[in-house]
Amino acid sequence: MMHSLLLIHHLVVFLIISIVNTIISIKLPISFFHYDNWFFRGWGWEKNGQIYQDYIGVKKWKNRLPELSDFLSFLFTKRQMKQSGSEYLYRFVLETCRAELVHWSIIICSFIYAQRHYANVSIFIIFIAVALNLPYIIIQRYNRPRILRLLVNKKTTIKQVTINDLTTIHKDM
Repeated sequence: MMHSLLLIHHLVVFLIISIVNTIISIKLPISFFHYDNWFFRGWGWEKNGQIYQDYIGVKKWKNRLPELSDFLSFLFTKRQMKQSGSEYLYRFVLETCRAELVHWSIIICSFIYAQRHYANVSIFIIFIAVALNLPYIIIQRYNRPRILRLLVNKKTTIKQVTINDLTTIHKDM
């Protein structure tokens, strides 16, 4: 009984960590994110995201995972592209940065929380955080280079797109 209550407690804390990180990311202005930031830039070993398809078949499972915009219609959906315009594609890229940051933040906060508990609890919390968030990080890191290639193929420079233009596509909360 005590172990069950403790497990429920840690799962509730994990849920709270996830919700708080998500709310913070939603509140940040889109101008906070940029695909060329060192954190979001593709790493050479990722081969523009192709490694995720080659080794774990991301295309087969990425659309089966739930997305927060499935439940909150005011959020920008990344499930599928709804437009092909440069402004929309640029916004999509920035939203992949937002999503990646929130998932990394959940993992990091869970790791910090886990440091205050016994080893078996810490391992469980970290495992849950990584298992539930890493697939979404992979999806963002797979999709972002593909969308950026679409922008390049449209012969559009990112500098032509302003943040003001993007706010008409999707309002920030």
